[in-house]
Amino acid sequence: MSPAGQGAAAVELVSDPWDEELISSLLSKLSTPLTSQPNFITWQCKAPSIAPKMTIKMGKGSLRVDCVLGQGAFATVYQATDLNTSEKMILKVQKPANPWEFYINSQLNARLQPSVRHLFNNIHSAHLFQNGSVLLGELYNCGTLLNAVNLYKNLSDKVIPQPLVIYFTVCILHMVEQLHNIHIVHADIKPDNFLLERGSWRTSLLTKIIWIMASP
Repeated sequence: MSPAGQGAAAVELVSDPWDEELISSLLSKLSTPLTSQPNFITWQCKAPSIAPKMTIKMGKGSLRVDCVLGQGAFATVYQATDLNTSEKMILKVQKPANPWEFYINSQLNARLQPSVRHLFNNIHSAHLFQNGSVLLGELYNCGTLLNAVNLYKNLSDKVIPQPLVIYFTVCILHMVEQLHNIHIVHADIKPDNFLLERGSWRTSLLTKIIWIMASP
């Protein structure tokens, strides 16, 4: 007897969950559109040029772009400072635009228990332009798990102590479990997607490769 015959819910297989048309279709079917959220801003113009040492207007605020934190094929992440509050943050500049990340962030806010929400990075706002998007989020300046591994490579033993490896492993499994409990899969788990901070650490979900198993 097939699983469906046993009363299990029907499962729709998706050959390519990262297909842009599929993602656009899912977002267009949301009961509450992203554009209805006050921190999701759409602009009828192209994304501004962003580079270190520049001052840019983003919404009502003025931001000084401090430096580049990382760069990939489709996005560049900058550190920036709000000139009004002196708050430091990250700017993730994506071309083409990727509103899916903001949607994932909103689902984390809605689905996770408040006691575990701090385990995952948070996006403050998203600006959607005609040719790209800019995400504003929390800054963690203690590096990543990959940075920690590389630090130990420069020491005499060249390996992370076993108790620390076990600790990191337990933390990673706990974070993944929290995501699976709310039917979200993080499909890009790697050391440089785990952010370290003083007294804690969390995983970065600022990546395109995230998929929600349940319907949006």
